[in-house]
Amino acid sequence: MEAQESGVGGGPQAPKPNEFASLGTIFVNPKGTFAAMAERPRYLVALIVLVVLMAAMGAYMFQSGVVRDETIAKMEAKGTPQPQIDATAQFFDSPMGLVFGTIGNVIGVPFAILVSAALLMFLGNLMLGAKLRFPHYLSAATYGSVVGLVDHALRTALVVSKESLDIRLGAGILFGEELNFAGRVLDSMTDPFLLWSMAVTALGVAVYARKGFGFGAIAVLPVFVVTLLLSAMR
Repeated sequence: MEAQESGVGGGPQAPKPNEFASLGTIFVNPKGTFAAMAERPRYLVALIVLVVLMAAMGAYMFQSGVVRDETIAKMEAKGTPQPQIDATAQFFDSPMGLVFGTIGNVIGVPFAILVSAALLMFLGNLMLGAKLRFPHYLSAATYGSVVGLVDHALRTALVVSKESLDIRLGAGILFGEELNFAGRVLDSMTDPFLLWSMAVTALGVAVYARKGFGFGAIAVLPVFVVTLLLSAMR
């Protein structure tokens, strides 16, 4: 087997990374990484690493007590009966609370990746006429999310250090203490790390489909909109 193979669309030859190497090259050479995987898109190892790291960050944030304290503070502000507040605090302090917080990522992350890949396939294949298999879209969504780990890691560190869930990495830093829904959407929309991960996903779709970056950007729009809405509801 040859050590190198031609890039997608007749471009320069790109080294064919193994699945572990691609976890690093996706940050520094995303186009080459996707081009090398065009014939057999990879995602399994990246997805496993993604789930493990997201679960670890979720558990770390949960154990910090920030989620517990802010949840109870919101309940108190709404006038929630004290017995219900006490039950919630007891749940957060129990081992089951930590298990619940960790399992949420173990189940939720793969589900989110599958939904993202389905949205990409719907727009890319059915609306834009690409002829890609589902694994191509799954690969693009997974590796885009791997790059998105930078955003999650930074947010986790800031949540624990600031002891607050109100973390702003975009234009939201220019506003006051309270952000309404539109302000949170704007903050997520201008988060450079989120934009980076979406750009990598779009690039993956474009490379696999042998199209320009604009093609991938259009295909990724539904995923971007859903991500903005979910981010704003945190």
